[in-house]
Amino acid sequence: MLIGTPVGKSKTQYFINQAYVDYVHNAGLEALQISPRNDINRMVNLCDGLLLPGGIDIDPVYYDEDNLSSYQVDPEKDAFERHLFHEFVAAGKPIFGICRGLQLIAYELMLSTNSGSRLRFAQHIEDHSLANDLSLGRNIRSHSVLANMNVLYGKEGEQNKRIRIYVNSMHHQCLLYDSAKNVDNGDLQDVEFEIVAYTSIGINKKQKHVVAVEAFRIRLGASRILAVQWHPEELEDIHLLSNFFRNANEAENAG
Repeated sequence: MLIGTPVGKSKTQYFINQAYVDYVHNAGLEALQISPRNDINRMVNLCDGLLLPGGIDIDPVYYDEDNLSSYQVDPEKDAFERHLFHEFVAAGKPIFGICRGLQLIAYELMLSTNSGSRLRFAQHIEDHSLANDLSLGRNIRSHSVLANMNVLYGKEGEQNKRIRIYVNSMHHQCLLYDSAKNVDNGDLQDVEFEIVAYTSIGINKKQKHVVAVEAFRIRLGASRILAVQWHPEELEDIHLLSNFFRNANEAENAG
């Protein structure tokens, strides 16, 4: 399977963290780097899926929010990756998001579905940028999440099982979910949305019903989407990536 991965851009280079290319390769897949200079329609047709990698903060101004604590934003990069995301969704192809990738998907989900009654994007959350705060290696696990292991590593339809696992953490933007808020019938409209992993780390103890979303899956039309807030490429967790794309490909062929 050929998996598209968007590249970043500096004044003199297009680039991507080598860990993402190795991650795709070691999962038994093939990475195709996509730049803004490529014909995007052709890239979508060539690729079997999309990986939206980690990186700099998402610019909140596009989503009509003041930038209060989002660093090194790049609106041009955001626009390119949003475009890729929507083109792959329109083609019904699977998408896997990592860290920044999760955040971009979350922003787009809330924008397109008006699903703000329970979901809220926080520009900053404490105790999650642990790799930097504690001077840890990017491959060091630092905090726990409650995760649905059958969604992450099993097959769809198997019995759900949520257990505590430890992950690495190097982010400060975050998707929050408040289970106490009332929801109207139009909250997520025709979108299948499921929180796959979450944590209460960094949440004020007074907010008893609020959690930080660490992973979610969505169905947008025919497109299957899974996104995680941690960095599985640094943990060499190839089964997470291969399981997602394998299951998505099998479901597409069966459909």
